[in-house]
Amino acid sequence: MTIGEILKELSDKIKEYIQLGITIELANIATLSDDDSIVSDRSAIVLSIVNIEEDKTLKNQSLYKAIPKPPEEQITKIDRYKKPAQNLIFSILFTAYNSDNTMYADSIDKLEQVMRYLQNNNVFYYNDNMGFKEQDEVSSEQIKESDKIIIDLISLKTDQLNQMWSYLGAKYMPSCLYTLRLVHLQKETTITETIVKHVKIQLWENDKKDIAGEIESKEIN
Repeated sequence: MTIGEILKELSDKIKEYIQLGITIELANIATLSDDDSIVSDRSAIVLSIVNIEEDKTLKNQSLYKAIPKPPEEQITKIDRYKKPAQNLIFSILFTAYNSDNTMYADSIDKLEQVMRYLQNNNVFYYNDNMGFKEQDEVSSEQIKESDKIIIDLISLKTDQLNQMWSYLGAKYMPSCLYTLRLVHLQKETTITETIVKHVKIQLWENDKKDIAGEIESKEIN
């Protein structure tokens, strides 16, 4: 799934939970003040990506991963990655946008409901076969075959909030900022050949140059 599809699925999950006829628009809040024609609701929630960074905590990992082998197959398969996996953190902003000041309280209520949902449901799993699901909707077997997303709230101080809206080039609007991790971007190729064909094991008690010290020697094909 692409990040656009993930955000769309997340929006649908939130709207299903709130059930108040809420509108969540995927749009750039920085440019919305110039053209708000895409927002059909006078008190919509606007979902924007405001930053993308690499998750350094998951930088070091194996270039290979095992593929479960069916009983009838004799050859073990693995996935070999062309490059180390790149795991990204998206900073996503939910903004209570209202083009009518009389709807201000209504937009605040909707933003509160978004926060309530994400407090109770901040872990999701997805793959191309099963789609995008909450943690409670996924079996243990599906978890093994899926990528995991964790959504956490970011609490900004006043000066940080001012900086964010300044670089967005927009006037402040009630909003809440979250990190969405991890989106797994990886090209991979599958190897269908035996990786290890021959192994020789020799165990020594002391000096390996001393023939008398050899405990065991075995070759495995």
